[in-house]
Amino acid sequence: MNYRHIYHAGNFADIFKHLVLHMVLGYLQEKDKGLMVLDAFAGTGLYDLTAFEPKKTKEFMSGVGPLMQRPAENVDIKTFQSFIEPDWKRQYYMGSPLIAAHMLRPQDRLIVNELHPDDNESLQKNVVGFKNVHVTKRDAYEVIRGNIPPTERRGLILIDPPFENPEEFELLVQQMAEWKRRWPTGCYIIWYPIKAGRQVDNLHNAAADLGLNRTWVSEYLLQHRDTEGSLNGCGLLVFNTPYGIPERVDTLAAELGKLIGEGWIESQFLTSSS
Repeated sequence: MNYRHIYHAGNFADIFKHLVLHMVLGYLQEKDKGLMVLDAFAGTGLYDLTAFEPKKTKEFMSGVGPLMQRPAENVDIKTFQSFIEPDWKRQYYMGSPLIAAHMLRPQDRLIVNELHPDDNESLQKNVVGFKNVHVTKRDAYEVIRGNIPPTERRGLILIDPPFENPEEFELLVQQMAEWKRRWPTGCYIIWYPIKAGRQVDNLHNAAADLGLNRTWVSEYLLQHRDTEGSLNGCGLLVFNTPYGIPERVDTLAAELGKLIGEGWIESQFLTSSS
């Protein structure tokens, strides 16, 4: 409840997460049938980069700042740059709720959930005017369980915990089994931090053991994953990964690393990619 994403808005982890989210949602929308999008840990949705909190940490200066300095050559990065440019010109950064809200079609719906009272209030204000968007203020895992399977039978769920709880990895492992039982065909994107001693291997092993189709992991690393005392990178664990997304991430990896720093991307399938 104390975590405030505004301190970290627009950093390298946001860029990686939101770039892949934008790609995956765009792929799912190539089919005409409507879908549900659920952002379980939504935050406020829009961040003023001139505010005290981001100016204090300056994390956006190694993320969205260098990303927007020059046009990319890769089409996926270039498309994402164009998508966030209007807010960037106003010195704002768009979070995942606003990314999804802007991409919604008339046949789609979006559920954005945020438990922090102040951030929930800001979130409600930031999504005013968007159709088919519903804001909730509940435990994130309760919201996921309560909305799967969706009536549309198609959709995307973003799970982006703050990892304040030292048992968050264990919670995810428990919840993943429930998600498989309730909605095994859903596309789930789980973001996680990479720090020395964190239980990333356990998360990967549990995900592989579930056996969900096309379970894929992609990680953006700043330094060796076991370096003590720092955030060494971040990862995305995806169930039912859309076709073509891993290959597109591989294609953009080198340029993204050059644009936002010295990082690199490592990816692998944990279950069948057929």
